[in-house]
Amino acid sequence: MEKTYDIIVGGGGIIGTAMSLAFAEHGLSVALVDETAFTVKDNSGFDGRAYALSSSTVKMLSVLGVWKELCKTAQPIFEIKVSDGIAGRGASPFFMHFHHHDMGSGPIGYMVEDRFLKSILLKKVLSKRSISKFFGSKILTQNVNANYISVGLKNKTTIISKLLVGADGRSSSIAQKSGIKRNTVDYEQTGIVCAVSHEKDHLGEAHQFFMPTGPLAILPLQKGVSSIVWTKKNSGVNHLESLSDEEFLEELAIRFGKFRGPIALKGKRYFFPLSLSIAKNLVSQRLALIGDAAHAVHPLAGQGLNLGMRDVASLAEIVTLARRCGEDYGMNEVLLRYSNWRDFDRLTLYSFTHMINKVFSNNNSILRTLRGLGMGAINNIPTIKKGLMKEASGQGKDLPILMTGRKI
Repeated sequence: MEKTYDIIVGGGGIIGTAMSLAFAEHGLSVALVDETAFTVKDNSGFDGRAYALSSSTVKMLSVLGVWKELCKTAQPIFEIKVSDGIAGRGASPFFMHFHHHDMGSGPIGYMVEDRFLKSILLKKVLSKRSISKFFGSKILTQNVNANYISVGLKNKTTIISKLLVGADGRSSSIAQKSGIKRNTVDYEQTGIVCAVSHEKDHLGEAHQFFMPTGPLAILPLQKGVSSIVWTKKNSGVNHLESLSDEEFLEELAIRFGKFRGPIALKGKRYFFPLSLSIAKNLVSQRLALIGDAAHAVHPLAGQGLNLGMRDVASLAEIVTLARRCGEDYGMNEVLLRYSNWRDFDRLTLYSFTHMINKVFSNNNSILRTLRGLGMGAINNIPTIKKGLMKEASGQGKDLPILMTGRKI
């Protein structure tokens, strides 16, 4: 059995569902394929996993009809404090302090829990008739000719389109089937994700504390809870995994400090090996990659999801405008516009996070002094500081139309 759609999106995670909604919002029929048989579970247990959304990502989610419900569970970020130091000795006297007043009106960004973002996006997808859901189906084959791409599913269904979008994560089988190779770097670090409650209100403050073994991010969530992303060198991870919750909390408290009073663990701990995985090409014949399938970066800047959302907005704009002009939006000439647009952004973020991780994840006394002086200097130069805030909040130049809060 064969079915034809304007677009095929492979991968039903956050980026894949957002991509499907962006296309559907502009009149395209979409086949969304994922081997997981999804169900909506917004009442599932809290697990501490969360994302920082830039203001431009929020604007796009508003256009897609998602933010109105999601904002009820979102925590505004009003301040960001970045410091350097050693566990148990406190932070360096030199630090960077970003305040939302420096940006004008509105928060710097928002924190949202993984479970709410996924479930609200999925609900919206399920409500769209123009999005056909092939959940529980795996892409087995990809065959390309001059006019279309044909995708074979495990249930013997064949779907046809002018364009296949790969949104199936850092181990993208869609990219592999198309012959796209990847550059990878093992950081020899593990990301430990959990959540804690604390006695004192966080007041919408986010903290990034750089330590010799890796950064500790303390990110505000609703109801007096903070999400923790603790990056640790692999050599010390087995010990942390073996600890009881009480013992783990003691280790965390040494690094967390006492500025919010006593802390308590909320939910489970998650351990993720950290690596860089960058696709050498964003496009191939009738194929475009987005999200982690295109570029999975270090989480220390908290910008991985926003990077993927910019992919979504950019590809939606390129395809929609090409279609309106009567162009074949799956042709290489059109897809190269997307690739060229996205290359500078993704390579800049990769280079920045890679460099920051190298410079800050060590205990060299000279580098530690230079780091402190550098942060102190930036904190006192308003022009540079405001520029960094604009980039972090997604208000840089050359934004896709969706990220300005308008339909294409």
